[in-house]
Amino acid sequence: MNLARAYPDQQNDALDGAAAAAFIQGISDRIDQLGEIVDIAGDVNDVVRAVFERTAGINDVAVAAEQMIRANETISTTAERAQASALDVKEGLAAATGAIREGLDGARENVATLSEAASQFSSILSEATSTIQRVSESSAAINSVAREIQLISINAGVEAARSGVAGRGFAVIANAIKDLAEQTRAATAENARQLGLLSQTIERLSEQSQQNEVKARAASAENEGIAQRLHAFDEFGRLVHRLVENIEGIASPVAENIRVCNGVIEHLDVVIDNLEGSRSDYAEASRRIDSLVRTSQELVEYIAGSAVQAKDGKLIASAQDAATQIGRLFEQAIDRGEISLADLFDENYAPIAGSNPPQHMTRFVPLTDRLLPAVQEPILATDERIAFCAAVDRNGFLPTHNRVYSKPQGRDPAWNTANCRNRRIFNDRTGLSAGRNVKRFLVQTYRRDMGGGTFALMKDISAPIRVKGRHWGGFRIGVKV
Repeated sequence: MNLARAYPDQQNDALDGAAAAAFIQGISDRIDQLGEIVDIAGDVNDVVRAVFERTAGINDVAVAAEQMIRANETISTTAERAQASALDVKEGLAAATGAIREGLDGARENVATLSEAASQFSSILSEATSTIQRVSESSAAINSVAREIQLISINAGVEAARSGVAGRGFAVIANAIKDLAEQTRAATAENARQLGLLSQTIERLSEQSQQNEVKARAASAENEGIAQRLHAFDEFGRLVHRLVENIEGIASPVAENIRVCNGVIEHLDVVIDNLEGSRSDYAEASRRIDSLVRTSQELVEYIAGSAVQAKDGKLIASAQDAATQIGRLFEQAIDRGEISLADLFDENYAPIAGSNPPQHMTRFVPLTDRLLPAVQEPILATDERIAFCAAVDRNGFLPTHNRVYSKPQGRDPAWNTANCRNRRIFNDRTGLSAGRNVKRFLVQTYRRDMGGGTFALMKDISAPIRVKGRHWGGFRIGVKV
């Protein structure tokens, strides 16, 4: 501010009391414009929080990417082991199938040969049986002829005996023929017996041959079944082969995924490094703005505490008067035995179940509900700039708010934030500063969270509340800027 231009008649040390007052008043009027700094500080803090959150989020993404790499490496290792096992199975199955097929082919040839031999043997036995049958029939015919010759020889012997000496030669012949007939009958009988035994042997061989032929056909059929099952083995081998190919197909995408994830992590590391640098820059900017805000607030307090009537002088006086009145009401309640000093300073904030945002109760809330509205409501109505006025304890707990902000909570947290502000703990920098300030008064400029992402630029004027010589908290007046 150019003092020579603002006050042309007041040069060097010629500023009298009135000019000084006008000068301070001018500064006071311009100090109000510093509230924009608070708004900027709030925006910077929002950016800082967003940067912090994004940095944390990117860190989470980087961690997730590293976990994905480890998972992919595990998948790759498992796939390699599965591929090796599948190849072993494939090779073992191929070897076993080849051996089985070779043995089966040999068995099929042997069974076929055996079946053909059995069939030929059955045919030969059948022919032998027919031959024996014909021989037996011939032997029977010979035996019949031998009996007839024997009869003839007997008749010839009888006739030779009747002929006497003349028939002796014929008798010799007759006896020879008789002997031959006896021998022939004996030979044919033995032959028939031997043919019977041979026939029985051939019959048993025929039965055995037929059984062998049946077994050969069964073995041939079983070989066909084995061949079909061997075909199933071949199909299983093809499935194993496809499995190996599929595992090989997995390996390439997994390796590509690992490569991409490594690239993502490298990029994320660069982004994180940049964000870390931005965090430091934003944090420094936030710190410097906070310092500027504190300096401007101290200047406001200095002007308000001077002999010059500041713009907010009446509001400061109202806050001080209300703080004194509340302290006196609390002391009177203690003296009447309505509450103990320990209960008035209760810091056990019991959460109210289901409240959102969280609300709390203490042992002194019933007393503040009864005493504070009579002090707070009249002040709220004195100036349209006043958005609220309420007492808070040393930890920013606001037990009893203005009626307009003390509605029962509903289901919408954003609506609750704007309309249900009693029983809340406001432990932000402004709330704690108002509750813990022990100077005559404190003037702060801040952004008030109205819920739903909405903020209102406010000036907070507070004065300390003392009870029985102890600092209980502060009385806050929120003024719209």
